[in-house]
Amino acid sequence: MTKYNKIIENSLFKNALSEIMKKEKTRIFCRHSMEHCLDVARIAYILTLENNIDISRDLIYSTALLHDIGRAFDDKEHDKMGVDLAEKILKECDYKADEISEITNAILNHRNDVTALNSLSDVICKADKLSRQCFDCNAQAECYWTEERRNKYIKY
Repeated sequence: MTKYNKIIENSLFKNALSEIMKKEKTRIFCRHSMEHCLDVARIAYILTLENNIDISRDLIYSTALLHDIGRAFDDKEHDKMGVDLAEKILKECDYKADEISEITNAILNHRNDVTALNSLSDVICKADKLSRQCFDCNAQAECYWTEERRNKYIKY
């Protein structure tokens, strides 16, 4: 079994994801569901393949699954709030210290804007933004994303 499949079976992860779904039940904007996490993972993996970036699929999927986990506690600072929980989950799923460090660093920085793809953090950040289907969103009029930032076309 892959390590990222251990994450989806982890009780801390399941409980946090369930809490996020409860909090976002009436959210009109993009939700932070398992579907979103997997979209981020798959886009990130495509980005690494297309750009010849040497990042393992395990690190990509693990980070994508956990990148929004802090939303169980706080929406505005979910990147910071998610690091401690992600670290606990990763330890329970037998990740090594260097893997935990790289994943939690990417979680902490996934909300930054990136121009180049040089690290796991950059790839997850870019994939997170590209995963948003702005072209098909019912909340476009209320969205706080600028027109320039919105995904108006399918890219990945």
